[in-house]
Amino acid sequence: MHWRITVEAVDPTGKEYRQEFLFEKDLDGLADGCIGCSIEDGKEIMHEIQKAVVRRELDLWVRYRRVCQCCGGQLPIKDYQKRRILTVFGAVSVSFPRLIICQRCTPWACFTFSPAADLCPDRATPELMELSARLGAKLPYREASDILSTFLPDQMSRKFTTLRHRTLSVGKRIEDAERSRRWHEFLAKEDRTQLELQMEGDPAREFVFTVDTAHIPLVKRWGGRTFEAVVGHCGRGGRGDSPGPLFAFEGTRLAELDATASLALKDQGYISRGEITVISDGEDCLKRLTGMLPQPATHILDWFHISMKLQPLAQMALIAPEGYGLFEQDIDRIKWRLWNGQSKRALDLIAIVRKTLSSETGHCFWAQRANKLMEKLNTYISRNSRSVINYAERHRTGRRIATSPAEASVNALVAKRFVKKQQMRWSRTGAHYLLKVRAAMLNGDLSEQTKYVPPKTDGSPHAVSLLNPKPPLLKAA
Repeated sequence: MHWRITVEAVDPTGKEYRQEFLFEKDLDGLADGCIGCSIEDGKEIMHEIQKAVVRRELDLWVRYRRVCQCCGGQLPIKDYQKRRILTVFGAVSVSFPRLIICQRCTPWACFTFSPAADLCPDRATPELMELSARLGAKLPYREASDILSTFLPDQMSRKFTTLRHRTLSVGKRIEDAERSRRWHEFLAKEDRTQLELQMEGDPAREFVFTVDTAHIPLVKRWGGRTFEAVVGHCGRGGRGDSPGPLFAFEGTRLAELDATASLALKDQGYISRGEITVISDGEDCLKRLTGMLPQPATHILDWFHISMKLQPLAQMALIAPEGYGLFEQDIDRIKWRLWNGQSKRALDLIAIVRKTLSSETGHCFWAQRANKLMEKLNTYISRNSRSVINYAERHRTGRRIATSPAEASVNALVAKRFVKKQQMRWSRTGAHYLLKVRAAMLNGDLSEQTKYVPPKTDGSPHAVSLLNPKPPLLKAA
């Protein structure tokens, strides 16, 4: 059975455009229950429609760009080039001219430009770039490429490197946009959103960073086993409120951390007013962030990590032998003192308990194990004693005391794609760009990061009736 599909269009000049193509459907498959169009049939149909739409729109775009914006004359054509434009409905081969700038307006200059290069600098539509980045960020590149080739025409599953290049290209684009903002925007820009939240006791008065680090397997030929990545949120408000946008990058470079934190503060409306708090697990690079930020800035040791150090001791108390009946009470007292910000008294009590355990380590395996856990707790609290605060009071006021949002983001951003059972190793650059893409996906602004930016061309009163201030763009996928 032959189907005739007709594509009709009317351009801005009022000219009609019509194209037909035949589609053959074999009826032998009806006996097997294959009724209607299959995925392969749909890919063939959409590919033919896409070619008609793209070629017509590109023709209109070239006609628009040929009009000189100064004198209204036609730009001369130097030669023609061929290019394959990749879309979600297949690759389209097009032929377009290279134009010479107007010699009447600029007789002293003679160079050419390509109108098609403005539309698709990546030789792929923004929709295809975004789709490739989404799949590449969620799934292994080979698996993502197989899925893409299953549902879209002209997508080769074996060439997964193409999808990887697209994904990393989107990540590099996000990185370049962030670097551009760091150069052109200033932290002290006026914003009234902060001025409305200066009441004492309001949790939204505080700007809170919840940051954590993650370890990513490193490519073996580069030496070393893993490298670190920083994941965090910057937000306002207390417990239960949104932790704010997510940011992530490879490494623990202080300059990168400083620039990212400053940009995150500006996005939250910071204008040199308000409290700044950094909550982390006590890693040195994260504690240094406090000194880089506008003052006053305070570092808080994450209560979650303190409780994780106390949990094994509480479990040891449940199986304590005879003669250690007070051990459970000592653990509760240490926890109470830390919860109320009494780090020095907690360290004194830890020293007393360790002295008691040390006297029995030669005769009791339980005492040896408990003493080692106490030693780890003592080291952790000693190194971060200045960051231990009154968690009880802060909790009563509805403020954050833990890095729970960052911990959850580490699992969603890093663990599900980079580590655990993925059995993959990564380069620092590849991991960095992929982190940018996954962070943009979780923040919900990946489409904004990959959208098409039209070339800067102004409408001219000298242009023909085809032109208007908003030129026809390549809206086909």
